[in-house]
Amino acid sequence: MLMVRWVLICALASGRLLSAADLKTNFHDYFRQACELKGFMGAASVTVEGETKFQEACGWADAEWKIKNTVDTKFRTGSIAKQFTAAGILLLHEQGKLSFSDPVGKYVDNLPESWRPATIHQLLTHTSGIPISSYTGPAWERYSALAASPVEFLDLVRDKPLLYPHGTKLTYNNTGYILLGMVIEKLSGMKYEDFVQKRIFDQVGMHDSGFDDVGKIVPLRARGYMLAGTELRNAGLIDPRSAWSAGGFYSTVRDLTAWAETLAHGKLLNADSSRRMVDIYPETAAYGMHYGYGVVIGERFGHKLQYHGGGIKGFNSVLQSYPEAGMVIVVLSNLDSESSSALPSWTLGDGLAKIWLDAQRQQSSCERCAPR
Repeated sequence: MLMVRWVLICALASGRLLSAADLKTNFHDYFRQACELKGFMGAASVTVEGETKFQEACGWADAEWKIKNTVDTKFRTGSIAKQFTAAGILLLHEQGKLSFSDPVGKYVDNLPESWRPATIHQLLTHTSGIPISSYTGPAWERYSALAASPVEFLDLVRDKPLLYPHGTKLTYNNTGYILLGMVIEKLSGMKYEDFVQKRIFDQVGMHDSGFDDVGKIVPLRARGYMLAGTELRNAGLIDPRSAWSAGGFYSTVRDLTAWAETLAHGKLLNADSSRRMVDIYPETAAYGMHYGYGVVIGERFGHKLQYHGGGIKGFNSVLQSYPEAGMVIVVLSNLDSESSSALPSWTLGDGLAKIWLDAQRQQSSCERCAPR
């Protein structure tokens, strides 16, 4: 009788305890509001301890043919690719093929002299100080619209001075991750995209992910869009192969969930590599967060958060892992976040996380004050 009374008091005090059905409804309502009122287009997934709690999609995969997005739609993922590149470097380290203190000039030829001493660690953590592209102007537009080579990417910034001495601080740096792709090719003897496919995607079971070759027919691949005011338009031209090891892949919410679960449970990388990926490196401190090896490490809603976002013309994405809660959130969108006021993936991901974490906090509160 006392327990029944406590449950009633607790439910009244906290509004009411949410059932699994309530949570599903809350997820659905929040997602639909994002789609219908805030312009989101794409797919989202919430998984806790390997169990799918929510998965839905909205908007057009192909607006001209009126084909809707589904949870099986394949989206460009932009800079989430940096996690695959970082994992590739860690796999090569496990094989004894490199040290994180090695200078990049040891593996990549014909670099400017000032770049050569930058270490593998500094490239992984965006602290190399190697120059970055402005991502504007005729040269960049020409480069991004073509399947340009990694060397051509480096040529965009080859004549620029270092941003600062190597290892000084963090500046998000695609140049560094292009160089890491070149290191992977040198040490593996494989094309970078083949290495990722065989050593990562095939091992993890990511059968709906791949290098985004626009010349290939890829079933269920979404087209990218932008908003001009309220008008939906095709996104600007870009060949994602140009982003290469810094952002050249497509994936699905299911595959990226599998990827996050693989990392969390050490199924691909050994214990040392897994630790290095999410270690706190003091020199990477920025905006209350740190950058590990292909992972941003911070805190949200009082919980540790490990994540990476991505943005490429016509698409934006986020992969969020809350290790203490065992929760993985993936949000993929085929709407350009920079050209519209639509809700971006990372904001939608935060909202989904808050729904789950608030419900767990409420339940935990009731359990703590339960009579013994």
